[in-house]
Amino acid sequence: MKTIEYLRARKDETLAIDEIIKNEFESLDEKLFNASPAPKKWSVAECIQHLNITLNIYIPQMVNVVKNKNRYLGQKENFNHSFIGKMVVKSMNPRKNNEIPMKVKTFGKLKPKSIEYEKHNVLIKFAGFQKDIINIIDGCENMSLEKPKIVTAAGPILKMRIGDALHFMIAHNRRHILQAQNVLKIID
Repeated sequence: MKTIEYLRARKDETLAIDEIIKNEFESLDEKLFNASPAPKKWSVAECIQHLNITLNIYIPQMVNVVKNKNRYLGQKENFNHSFIGKMVVKSMNPRKNNEIPMKVKTFGKLKPKSIEYEKHNVLIKFAGFQKDIINIIDGCENMSLEKPKIVTAAGPILKMRIGDALHFMIAHNRRHILQAQNVLKIID
């Protein structure tokens, strides 16, 4: 895929996520936002808080890479995922029929606390991360998507190229926003 098209697709996905947040979650009252569909099942609040926790690992690294993009100049015309990138994106990205492809165990450090969350705080933080993602995508212009490496939530043992990590992060967002939408279908 052409790198420009690849980045545009990631931007479009991020903007679509932002629209879902505005249209489906901002108007929820606190009780519905924090309602769990069943014991040990995440509420809308917990789904989005999990994203905030995870994004807090990836976004600062990516912002730092983009700030230092002069070290990584030389974008290729086409972007192709690495083998690892292709696998992790495929495991996260919802299918076209909005089916979540496979269950993935969440690392303990990424699990949201089972507490009542203030909707405003959770959504403001998430919206800020979405703006950061857009800025990162814009900042990747003329920059290699292969050279800079991002440490994953698994720790320094597993790193991904920034192009792979960007798509993984957005696929992960899409997955848990879909999960939150499904929660609403059950509890509403």
